[in-house]
Amino acid sequence: MLTRELIDEVARLVTQDLRDQFKDDFIFDPIIAERAVDHYGDEYIDIFVIFDGDQKNLHPGKVAGVWSRLDPQMEALDIASIPSLSFVEKSEWAEVYHGQYPRRDELW
Repeated sequence: MLTRELIDEVARLVTQDLRDQFKDDFIFDPIIAERAVDHYGDEYIDIFVIFDGDQKNLHPGKVAGVWSRLDPQMEALDIASIPSLSFVEKSEWAEVYHGQYPRRDELW
């Protein structure tokens, strides 16, 4: 079962990996990770990466490689499913939520 602590740890790992890969090219904040359930009833982690920076510099190879780079940590956490990772520009995120980020207790 995916606990809040486990989901938060995956979000921390993703945050660190993206910062290592992209250095100062982007600001990744916030990164929102939540428990989700697919149409088969299996749970997984749904992650929204809100970023500020030039989207054309969001190199697909670096983005696509997140899970292969984090595979050993994911295995150590006993997470078999691959989380969903969505990148949203900060300006678009603010528009969708009218400048208000959802509170964690509303998402969980």
